[in-house]
Amino acid sequence: MTYVLPQLATLALDMAPRAADNNAACAAVLDLVTAAAAAPPQPFAPALREAYGDGSCVLWLTGERASPAAATFYNALMSARLDLDDGHRQARGHPGAAVIPGVLAEADRIDASGARVDDAAILRAIVVGYEIGLRVAAARGFYARTGFWAGLAAAAGVAALRGLPAARFAHALAIAGETGPHMATNTAGPAWPQPNGSDVKEGIPWGVVHGLAAVPLSECGMTGPLDLFDHAPFFDRDAILAERPRAAIHEAYTKFYAACRHCHAPVDALLALMRANDLAAGEVQSVRVGAYSGALRISNSATPRSLADAQYSIPYCLGLVANHGPQVLLPMTEAELDNASAEAFARKVTVAIDPECDARFPAETVVRVTLEARGRQFVSAITAPRGEAACPPTWEERIDKFRTATAATLSTAAHDEWVASFCNLRDGRLQDVRRVLARARG
Repeated sequence: MTYVLPQLATLALDMAPRAADNNAACAAVLDLVTAAAAAPPQPFAPALREAYGDGSCVLWLTGERASPAAATFYNALMSARLDLDDGHRQARGHPGAAVIPGVLAEADRIDASGARVDDAAILRAIVVGYEIGLRVAAARGFYARTGFWAGLAAAAGVAALRGLPAARFAHALAIAGETGPHMATNTAGPAWPQPNGSDVKEGIPWGVVHGLAAVPLSECGMTGPLDLFDHAPFFDRDAILAERPRAAIHEAYTKFYAACRHCHAPVDALLALMRANDLAAGEVQSVRVGAYSGALRISNSATPRSLADAQYSIPYCLGLVANHGPQVLLPMTEAELDNASAEAFARKVTVAIDPECDARFPAETVVRVTLEARGRQFVSAITAPRGEAACPPTWEERIDKFRTATAATLSTAAHDEWVASFCNLRDGRLQDVRRVLARARG
């Protein structure tokens, strides 16, 4: 039997992205930059430099540089901090934060060495990172948080940009897969309570740093377990290697709320009902969210005491938008905690299994919301969240998302410079975006 990883390495080396794939990579960069720029500055750079060393790689929006590992950790952390980064339904995780920080750090390293790396190579590396990471993650026979497979995706992107030959590429993937964070929290509840978010969201920063390290380790001759993904029922090797109609990067969804994806469809359904029937929050007597099993595995606290808990609470997110509109979640910040009106509304909300919605999970995360108000019952259509892969946002919608999400963290002048850089990004030119990322935020 030929192991999966060597075949994945060959697949990666043979990838020749089409124009649509490169366009998707550009959109992924815009989306991740938006998530990182919307996050308030954090004081982690000195500690990461102490842990991982100095270097020439950009710590996004700080004006500082550090080693590839320190930069990748910081940039992945900031990108994932608000839970506004992209996701993938079957992988149940966040590929952008896994792939793009490592690829751009590697591009910085290559630039500093005096070699030349062109934009087409960077975009191809992003497409490859998404492809390899998502093929493996979506073929798991068990639940695992993004950190479990983030290193594999990062290693694939970095190995592609560095130009590793097939044998070393395969071992880089194997090393990344074996040395990444095999967290106790990978298991689904009730075996282990699931943490609902933190600065090291789902272990993503740890995973990408291990993936980044796996590439030079393989390049100098280190080996990894090439049979890592050849063991059923843990992985479906046929699914990993299956022919696909298009690159996996097209399968990612986009978030328009800084909250767990399980909260998005309920928010959209609630808002649609309230708008269609001209309902005010105070008129609503009860809310029932008919959902699927995954929606019941998050905290869903009516009185969250941290931003992470609020991001993972359907009732609280509904309470916020019912009283303050959808913009309150783009992004949600600590200022939205301890909101009395949101907590009062959240206590009216129950989340339960709807058999029809549950039958469509995890391929879809759809819900049906029922409101009691004015002595009547109002029932939504079965609702999917905005930004699904089947209906991706336009470039203009992504720019609008950037402007709204970063209104509190970037100046007007900075907005104008960023939007100008996105015009070039749309055409596959990354230099302006990389230049603005290298500056302290305005």
